[in-house]
Amino acid sequence: MDGLLDFVKTPAGQGLLAAAFGGLASAGRGGPINTLGAAGLSGVAGYSAANANALKAQKAQLLQLQRDTLPTLYGKDADGNPTFDYKTALQVGATPEDIMKLAQMPNAAMSKVARTIEVPGANGSKQTMQYDEYGRPVGQAVDSYVAPQLVDQGGMKQFVVPTAGQAFNVTMSPSEQAANARGWANIRALDDANNINKEAQRMQIFTGPDGNTYRVDKGTGQATPVVTQNGMPFQDGTASKLTEAEGKNTLYLSQMRDASNTFDKIGASVSPARVALTNSQYTNMFAGAEAQKVAQTQRQWAESYLRAKTGAAATADEVDNNIRTFFPVVGDSPEVIQQKIEARRQTEQDMRIPAGRGADKLSPRNHAQPSQAASMPQVRVLRTGRDASGRRVVQYSDGSIGYGD
Repeated sequence: MDGLLDFVKTPAGQGLLAAAFGGLASAGRGGPINTLGAAGLSGVAGYSAANANALKAQKAQLLQLQRDTLPTLYGKDADGNPTFDYKTALQVGATPEDIMKLAQMPNAAMSKVARTIEVPGANGSKQTMQYDEYGRPVGQAVDSYVAPQLVDQGGMKQFVVPTAGQAFNVTMSPSEQAANARGWANIRALDDANNINKEAQRMQIFTGPDGNTYRVDKGTGQATPVVTQNGMPFQDGTASKLTEAEGKNTLYLSQMRDASNTFDKIGASVSPARVALTNSQYTNMFAGAEAQKVAQTQRQWAESYLRAKTGAAATADEVDNNIRTFFPVVGDSPEVIQQKIEARRQTEQDMRIPAGRGADKLSPRNHAQPSQAASMPQVRVLRTGRDASGRRVVQYSDGSIGYGD
C-alpha cells in the first residue's frame, strides 16, 4: 500500500490518476460514474496544490537555513588569511558555483592593482608603488630588486647594490702599491746618494805625512785631525777606508775606465753600422767578433755610469740612450765623434768626485790611443729597400746591413 501511495505522490502517478478520473467524469453514462470522475479530479487537484505548497515551504526553509549558516562559514587561518568552509556550504544546499562566488566575497572590498611605478626611496634606493584603476595607491611602497654590480676599489673587489649618492674609496691595487713602494725607494736612494755626494764634495778625509788622519772642509779649507774616543790621533783606521758611497762609485768608475781603454784600442777599427747589428739577436751573428767587443764595452760603460748616476739598475732604453749620447752611431760626423770622446772623458773626470779617495787608487786612464775622429772609417749608405716582412733594410759601404724605419 505504501508503494502505491509513493507512486501517487510522483508527477507520473498524479498524471495517471488525473487521466483516469477525467475519463470517468466525461463518460456519457451519467449518474454516479460521472460524479466519481469529477470528485477524483478535484481530489487530485487538491493533492497537487497541497504538495506544491509543501515543496515551496521546504525551499523557503532551505533558503532561510542558508541565510543563517553561510555568514558563519567565514574565518581566518593561522596566518590571518580569510577562509571559507565549503563542506558545510554543500551540506546546506549551496551549489559549487555559489561556493566559488561566496569564497571570493572577502576580496570584493579590496583594491585591485592596475599599474606600478618605480620611485626613489628616502635613502636613495629604488621602490615600487602600486595603483588601482582609478589612480589611487594600493598599500605602501615596496623595495624593488636591483641587481648587484661588481665594484673595483683597487685593493679589493666586491658586489654592491647601487644606491643614489653611494661613494666608494678607491685604493691602489697590490701591483700599484708595489710600484709605488719601488718608486719611493728609488727616490730615497737618490736622495741618500745626493746627500752622500754633497758630503763627499764638501768634506775630504786623508792621511797626512805623519800618519794621522785628517778631515778637511773644502769650503773653508780647514783641516781637523780625526781622534779616537780617548783623544788620541787616529792613524790608518776606519777613517782611511772608503765609505760605502766612495766604494760603489770607485767600482763604477773603474768599470768605465776599463771599458774606455778597451774601446780606445778597437773602437776605431769597427764601423758604427756593424756595432748596430749587435742590437738584434737576428743580426748579431753578422756583426763580427770585433763589433761585438765594441758593443760590450759601450754597454759596460753606459750601465756603470747609469748605476752611479741613479743608484738603481738601468733599463735597456736608458742604456741605449746613453750609448747614443757618448759613442759614435751611424751618420755621426767626425766633429760629433770627437765631441763624444771629450764628453766621455769629462764624465769620467766628474765621476772622481763621488768616488772620492777611491779615484786615486785606480789605474790611470789610457789616453795614448789615436783620436777616433781621425781614424774612424767613413761609412755611407749604398742602397735601401724592404724585406718580406716589410722592415726597412739598409746596406752600408762596409758590407754591413741595418734594419729599421
